[in-house]
Amino acid sequence: MKIIIYIVLMCMLVTTASYGRQGRPLQRIHAAKMAYMNDRLSLSESQSGAFIPLYKEYEKELLVIRQPYIKKYKLENTDEHNIAARQYVEDDLDYQEAVIGLKRKYNDQFLKILSPKQVADMYMAEREFRQILMKRLKQERNRR
Repeated sequence: MKIIIYIVLMCMLVTTASYGRQGRPLQRIHAAKMAYMNDRLSLSESQSGAFIPLYKEYEKELLVIRQPYIKKYKLENTDEHNIAARQYVEDDLDYQEAVIGLKRKYNDQFLKILSPKQVADMYMAEREFRQILMKRLKQERNRR
């Protein structure tokens, strides 16, 4: 039931962000994500107090890894040339290795706060939240 409440909250935040561009939509989405993660992982107050700052640090490092990759390939069409496509595959593998390295780096730190099951659920909750967000954004686009 709590998950449904957080999904509704997140949907309202996405709607507000997409229509008004009021305030700071990315911060609102992030707050909804943190609420979703907190609920999904059933964190105690002490766990939540330790987990959220560590998770924010993890996300910042993930963004540092992701930005150059996205910047390079956001507008580039890799279908045009085999050389560009090959480079894309190599860069994608490097990106995935960097993400795995970051997850390994933070795994022990997360395990100091969370149980192994909660760590596994954390990665699943990230994917779930991303899917919910993408679905909601797609629905908003289709309404226009």
